[in-house]
Amino acid sequence: MSAPHRRHMVAVAAAIAPATSFVLQYLFSAKNGTRELFWHHATIAYLDWIFVPFNYLVIDAINWRRGATLTWLWCASVMLNIVAHAQWQISGADPGHMITARAVVLPAGWVHLAFATLETVLLLAFVFCRINGAPHVVPLSVLMAAYFVGVPICSYFIHGRLAPTDLSVAVVGLTAAVGYPLVERSRAHAAAPSP
Repeated sequence: MSAPHRRHMVAVAAAIAPATSFVLQYLFSAKNGTRELFWHHATIAYLDWIFVPFNYLVIDAINWRRGATLTWLWCASVMLNIVAHAQWQISGADPGHMITARAVVLPAGWVHLAFATLETVLLLAFVFCRINGAPHVVPLSVLMAAYFVGVPICSYFIHGRLAPTDLSVAVVGLTAAVGYPLVERSRAHAAAPSP
C-alpha cells in the first residue's frame, strides 16, 4: 500500500471519529434514558461536527516523525481530559447524559473521554508538530478558532452561564490556535539571515 493511500485511510478514519463518538453517545444516552439531555449538550450534539473536516485535513499537516513530542502531547491530553471530566463529575457540571447526579460516569461519558482525548491530541499536534509549509493551514486554523469561539457559546446554552472549565478551554485554545503560530512566525523571521 502506498504512503498517500495510507495517509488517506488515516485521514478518513480520523474524520469518522466525531461521527462515531456522536452515534455512540446518542445510543448510550437513548439506552440510559438521557436522550433529551444529550441534545441539550450543544458542544457534543452540534459543535463537535466541526472536527469532521478538521480531522480529515489535519492528518497531512502534522509531522508524525516527532515521536517524543507526540508522546508528550498524548500524555498531556490524557491528563487534561481526565482532570476535566473528574471536575465535571465532582461539580455536577454535566447535564446528565455523561455523568449522573450521583457522579457515576455513564457509557456516553467514557466515549466522550476517549473522543476528547483524541481531539486534544490532534489539536495540540497541529499547533506544536505542524509541518513547515503544511497544506490546509488556513482552513485548519479557521476551523480550530471557530471551535474555540463556539465552546463558550455552547457553555452558555448548556448551563445558562459560562462554565469556568469551558471558558479556560476557549482561552487556551484560541491562544494556541492564534498566538503560538504568531510567536513561531516571528521567531523564524528573526532567525532568518539578513540580506
